[in-house]
Amino acid sequence: MPGFGALVRGLAGFVREVLSRYGRLGGSQFAAAISYRALFSLVPLATFAATILAQFLSSSRPERRDFVSAVVDQFELSAKGAAKLDALITSVPSPWSPAGLLALGLALWGATGVMNSMQKTLAVVFDRGVSRGLIRGRLVSALLVLGALALILLAAAVSMLENVARKTSANVGEALGWQPPGFGILLGVVVPAALAFVVFVLLYRYLPHNRPGWRAALLGGTAAALGYQAVQVGLGWYLSGPADFTQVYGSASAIFAFLVSVYLSASAFVICAILTCLLEERDAARR
Repeated sequence: MPGFGALVRGLAGFVREVLSRYGRLGGSQFAAAISYRALFSLVPLATFAATILAQFLSSSRPERRDFVSAVVDQFELSAKGAAKLDALITSVPSPWSPAGLLALGLALWGATGVMNSMQKTLAVVFDRGVSRGLIRGRLVSALLVLGALALILLAAAVSMLENVARKTSANVGEALGWQPPGFGILLGVVVPAALAFVVFVLLYRYLPHNRPGWRAALLGGTAAALGYQAVQVGLGWYLSGPADFTQVYGSASAIFAFLVSVYLSASAFVICAILTCLLEERDAARR
């Protein structure tokens, strides 16, 4: 089948072109910069998000009970640990207290480092290194941080819904004698993948000065979302099976897993940005 062979050769040539430009632009350095900023810049953001989540859970006992139950099941905590977690949630100060506002300020300033690195990456890929000015770039980064905060809260809500759906599914299964098909897959795989797809498409479409068309952005966003999900699933399988680092590093293995996950995800982001750029160049050449 010469047509199929030509398609395979064309796809292989396109992949080589993407990887060649990735190496020529120093894509691994951009991925490392994003990972480095993420390690130090997302801590204040996570802190402020935790205060908002704790405030919400403190005002609603059923949701707090479901959240504590999900954490206990995930980390196999004892009854004493569950009681301490519940007490910790209720003792967290309001996000609008002076301490909470200070955390918000640090989050907005610190977490913009990650978004700024992403902006510079896309500027090199799409705009030949021409980036926004300092003030405008920081404002855009601040908006991205607020969007990331909303996604963190949404992810927490989805996690709680997944826990509730799993319990509901088990109860229905006991009553009917069969297990309904997968709430867990819907909320644990499909919804996160859809959110990742939307985020990547919007980043590739609107952050660069020379904006790509919707076709290139959609294809690049699809590849990035699939790459991101593959990193999470593959790394989870690898660390829980062939390479169980908890036996060597103990609790520090979570930091190791976080760094590897962020670096591989950032690499997928950079590679798919280059893929989007090359697709747009080819579309522009045909127009």
